[in-house]
Amino acid sequence: MPVKVSTSAVRNLVQTGAVAVPVATVRPQRRSGLRRAQLSTLQKELSAPTPATPCSEPSPIAVPPPPSEAFPTTRSRDPSHDSERDVRRDREAEVRAKERQLAALQGELRKLKVTDYDTLNGIQHYSAQLEVLQEALKDDFVPKHTQFQLISPRSFFVDRLFHVRSRDVERAAHLEFPLDAGAPDGPRYVGPELRQSDGLVFMALLNLCRDYRVGKTACFDVASMTTWLWGSYNGQQRQRLKQTIRRLQRATIEFPGFTVQLVQRFEHPQRGEWSVALDKDIVQLFRPKTQVWLELPVRKRLPEGLSTWLYGYVRSQSRLIPWPIDDLRARCGSEANDKTFREMLGKALRALSMEGIIDIGWSLKGNKVHWRKPSQPAAPQRESRSPASDEPAQGSFLLTDESVGSVLNSERRHP
Repeated sequence: MPVKVSTSAVRNLVQTGAVAVPVATVRPQRRSGLRRAQLSTLQKELSAPTPATPCSEPSPIAVPPPPSEAFPTTRSRDPSHDSERDVRRDREAEVRAKERQLAALQGELRKLKVTDYDTLNGIQHYSAQLEVLQEALKDDFVPKHTQFQLISPRSFFVDRLFHVRSRDVERAAHLEFPLDAGAPDGPRYVGPELRQSDGLVFMALLNLCRDYRVGKTACFDVASMTTWLWGSYNGQQRQRLKQTIRRLQRATIEFPGFTVQLVQRFEHPQRGEWSVALDKDIVQLFRPKTQVWLELPVRKRLPEGLSTWLYGYVRSQSRLIPWPIDDLRARCGSEANDKTFREMLGKALRALSMEGIIDIGWSLKGNKVHWRKPSQPAAPQRESRSPASDEPAQGSFLLTDESVGSVLNSERRHP
């Protein structure tokens, strides 16, 4: 219901201090510092009602998947945790409160037949406050997404950051290359070789910390995380997760004036929960609005490797045009020969078309792949298949309802 505020009420709120308008801006009508041209422009802008600016991007996925596909729950363990500053929900509530106050003043001003300077000053003040709060949300939190989504900067999906390599190929200890091959002077990756399995863990950690201010520590149950990622929990999976996160700690993106770690802090005690904290500057990777959303259940169903790399690549493109196969091979970092990569590409495209990610009419003609996005979202077709991965297979990604309930609701701490 819209908030109704009378002219006298607005004036009383301002004069009594209930509405925090700076004293310097509240002046008698005859002495107002606002110029007539400014007032005229402001009144024209307010002549037609407009909805309040949303505090975050809408989710691109309308229908949530079943609860069994949801990301494991987490909580903050930072001793300096402040709910009003460090939790997205409370910061968004503050933004919405300012939006309602601003909308009330704007509505009142439209009803007035004469200019009321107190109301105009209040509108200017609340507009400035709202802009500051919205910018703070962008600076303090990764782009908003749900527990059914994965998110990543677009540049991570269109090139070879998370390589497609055979598990038999030894990882390179150190690599350096520009994130965008077409912009050699732009941000550069410096660190160990990363693969598609590392990309999934990185996006999982972004999801884990999505509702906490960057730089704050979030903890998670190790068994829940490994079961969500790889379908089971044991000593091997525990060690695999530890090695992957430590590898992400050594992975950095170098900007001209600063460097960002993909994971900044990682605590992994022998007993109890583990915890991670994101680099406070990691939000710079998403500027300006370069985030790409993936549907979490789809990403987990796809065979890990070229299929998952192509899923991110396709989602990062507004449309698909015939593209050289050799360029795709270079972008994904594969070292397979022509024949092998062509076979891999055919299998991957078939998997994408079965999930409705690309149209079923794709083809490999000559040295190009001909494909397009589906004209309308199609219900994905399913077939039984074992996940092909660049890492040793450790069980299916899909969890049964019973296993999900036992893992996510368990209060036990694993050694």
